[in-house]
Amino acid sequence: MVQTLKPEVRERILRAAADIFATHGFEEAKLSDIASKAGTVTSNLYKYFKNKEDLFDAIVKPSHAKELLNRLQARVKELETRDDWLSADAEGSLAAASLLDFWVNERKVVLILLRGASGTRYAHIRQSFIEEMEQLTIEFIRRKSPDAPPDEHLHFVLNRLFARTVEMLTDILDHFSQRKDIEAAFGYFWTYQLTGLQAVINPKIDGKK
Repeated sequence: MVQTLKPEVRERILRAAADIFATHGFEEAKLSDIASKAGTVTSNLYKYFKNKEDLFDAIVKPSHAKELLNRLQARVKELETRDDWLSADAEGSLAAASLLDFWVNERKVVLILLRGASGTRYAHIRQSFIEEMEQLTIEFIRRKSPDAPPDEHLHFVLNRLFARTVEMLTDILDHFSQRKDIEAAFGYFWTYQLTGLQAVINPKIDGKK
């Protein structure tokens, strides 16, 4: 007898899996928990997906990872054109608004990519996100002050700052689910972060210590 697959059941499974992967990460996620959250049994999952990897791949696509890094790069590069970084929030920056829009619309996927992808082909994305911000910032400083010597202390601080940025990003997306709340939280965070970055970077650009 041919089994009839129901689109609504498949969608319930995908929503449940996205929640579990975002909360526990791929490695710790259990199919039994996903099935329970979806209101079905574990054996029923195999009618729709071959295994946990297949289910994960149905939620997180290569295009998600590419889009996340592309929008981040556009966001950081736009800062090069600004003298006052405090205006580069979602209201004053198209790149910031675009990045924030992606975070809101793909909230669960972003959470998975930045904190729950260990054990998958996307395990490198979190570190790539941090390194992209660090490298673009360093390149910006070098273009503004090409004669400045390498500064291992600045490298270290920027790396740790952007690691904390990822933690804050995921904390906000985990705690809030409504667009208005996410936007408000990032408004406060960006005010804090951009003030600090501008204070750290501008003295280097101006040749001061």
